[in-house]
Amino acid sequence: MLTIASFELRSRLKLVSTWVYFGVFLALAMLWIAAAGGLFKEANVSFGSGKVFVNSPFALAQTVSVLGMFGVSVMAAIMGRAVQQDFEYRTHHFFFTTPIAKWQYLGGRFLGALGVVLIVFAAIGLGAWLATLLPGMDAERLGPNRVAAYLMPYAVVLVPNALLIGALFFSLAALTRKMLPVYIGSVLLLLGWLIALQLVRDLDNKTLAALLDPFGSRAMSVLAEYWTVDERNNRVIALDGVLLWNRLLWLGVAAVVSALCLWRFSFAAFASEPLARRRAKAPGDVAADDAPPAVARPAASLHPAGWRVLPHLVGLYFRETIKNVYFSVLVLAGVLFLVFAS
Repeated sequence: MLTIASFELRSRLKLVSTWVYFGVFLALAMLWIAAAGGLFKEANVSFGSGKVFVNSPFALAQTVSVLGMFGVSVMAAIMGRAVQQDFEYRTHHFFFTTPIAKWQYLGGRFLGALGVVLIVFAAIGLGAWLATLLPGMDAERLGPNRVAAYLMPYAVVLVPNALLIGALFFSLAALTRKMLPVYIGSVLLLLGWLIALQLVRDLDNKTLAALLDPFGSRAMSVLAEYWTVDERNNRVIALDGVLLWNRLLWLGVAAVVSALCLWRFSFAAFASEPLARRRAKAPGDVAADDAPPAVARPAASLHPAGWRVLPHLVGLYFRETIKNVYFSVLVLAGVLFLVFAS
């Protein structure tokens, strides 16, 4: 399992997209803290009070939590591709025919992808720290930089969220072998979370509202609701009270999702399905598919008459798109969000 995890980690770290994600979150964190620290005079970013330091434990926890939620689509791309790429490139036969258990295969892919996610999101803390070193920051909005203030938000918020969301997207990709449901799931997750915020905002029971938030931001707000400015500047947010119970609840959900994925995933079913499709073809078709092209084909060019076909193709693909079930799901989610928001 560790060998597969190491292979997945090394492979992903060689991709340009991984470092693009890292750079984006680094820039976002720097701009966020710089705006809160008065570098941009017209920006209005505060953490409940203008007297709360922008690099205080409370402010850093809010920063990591908010920017981490923006990274849901990134987690979908990394966690889903970790297992779906084996089916796309048809390399899953190499894994399925080796003497490894499916929990080793799935666990290795999951841990490797999770490591990449954590490396990408490490850019948030690094960007926040670099922002405090920028010239022009308001000295009155800056406090002392403490390592614990940067690390604790990862332990109590971002890592549990990565385990939960990563388990959802990884399981979805492993069972469907497609990325489109994963990307749709990331959009629905964000919309569902925004709708849930509207619903729990009216709950009189703040503890229940905090427990129902899978990202833990509501629980963190309830935990620090009555903290003084001095406590928000110096007290490190730890796993305590409603935040602890929130994390345990949703980590339990992640464990159940992972167990269901392990139970439903089958080497035999996935390995035999492509063979069954090939046997369903005629022998001549199979031979034609397997045979390499004998002659290189010339480059295609668009005939002037083809422009007359373009509007018909646009209409065809447009109808195919709006008839797709995933498109309908997105539209329904958007309508529900508008209804609850209004």
